[in-house]
Amino acid sequence: MLESALLQTHFDVIPFGIYVVDVATHELVFINRHYRESLGPVEGGLCYEVLYDNDAPCLHCRIPQLLTAEGMPNGQTAIYDHYNERDERWAQIQEKAMGWPDGRVVKYAIAVDISQLKETQNRLAEAHAELAIRNRELARQNTALTENMDLREHVERIARHDLKAPLSALIGLPQVLQENYDLPPEAAHIVGLIEQAAHSMLDMLNQSLVLYRLETGSFVLTPRPVDILDLASRTCSRLCGMAISRGRSLETTLAGGVVPAGARVEYAGDDLLLGPMLQNLIVNALEASPEGGRVGVDVRPGPQAIRLVITNAGEVPPEIRARMFDKYVTMGKRGGTGLGAYSAALAAKAHGGDIALDAGVPGRTAVVVTLPRVGAAAP
Repeated sequence: MLESALLQTHFDVIPFGIYVVDVATHELVFINRHYRESLGPVEGGLCYEVLYDNDAPCLHCRIPQLLTAEGMPNGQTAIYDHYNERDERWAQIQEKAMGWPDGRVVKYAIAVDISQLKETQNRLAEAHAELAIRNRELARQNTALTENMDLREHVERIARHDLKAPLSALIGLPQVLQENYDLPPEAAHIVGLIEQAAHSMLDMLNQSLVLYRLETGSFVLTPRPVDILDLASRTCSRLCGMAISRGRSLETTLAGGVVPAGARVEYAGDDLLLGPMLQNLIVNALEASPEGGRVGVDVRPGPQAIRLVITNAGEVPPEIRARMFDKYVTMGKRGGTGLGAYSAALAAKAHGGDIALDAGVPGRTAVVVTLPRVGAAAP
């Protein structure tokens, strides 16, 4: 009796439900305080009726696994999770057979309520399933996006190929006119401008694939020797003859002064990027400059980097200054796409450089392009 009382006292202090069952009759020999507070004095009842509202021994009963062939404890412990429909709670149950002080063989079971844990696991499983569905959807969208990007590049290749044929005529015919006909000086100048414009369009076609690769991060820069000063001078000369520059002056300078004869500023870069970059920035400056204004392109060589400073009269509206080089940002120009400054910024970044707006002087706008020399970081 003392041994039984000590064992029951020991079970009573455990904060989980514990019950002891006669393995032969399924009679409840003992329930601890945790169970008594909810079930009352149910010793003597059948465990499957009292605990689970069943009419027969439970299907999940582990008694056969805990006994030897002779019906004695085999020392094994059964641990499993079980949902009790009677109280709609989950429990982790640990069971083992033992000898009871009165000589009977019993099974004791410790039932730990894990309902909250199961709820958390279910929520995690639902979240995982939802995440898996979203991942599949993202994968599908990524596949579609990749296919669309490939299609876009394919279409652009076809468009460039088809446009190069008429452009070749625009480039070749002015040469035929100049070589075979005695054109008046003004007409010869206009024909020369047509040839320059055709060359410019051909460069832009060749550049379109480069810009696409810049946007997608697949572009690899292959530097070649470029005379930046000559590139700036030729770009200004070409634009001077176009309608956009009428009523405005356009000048190239070297470090703020007159360009000496034979002067060169060598740079290792990609002229297919640098040429359109300069043209886009100068065209923007001409369009923003008031009638009679001056647009300047100053080439400033340095040991670490070359800076190109394009200035014009007029101011960029304050509301777009911080976004000037973002895609599709325009200053309200008729027919403007907001891609010129954006593509110029891409070209500068492809060379490891940057581009910045200087609006510090009232009534004037300056765009500063910094191109670091090979092996040197832009200061």
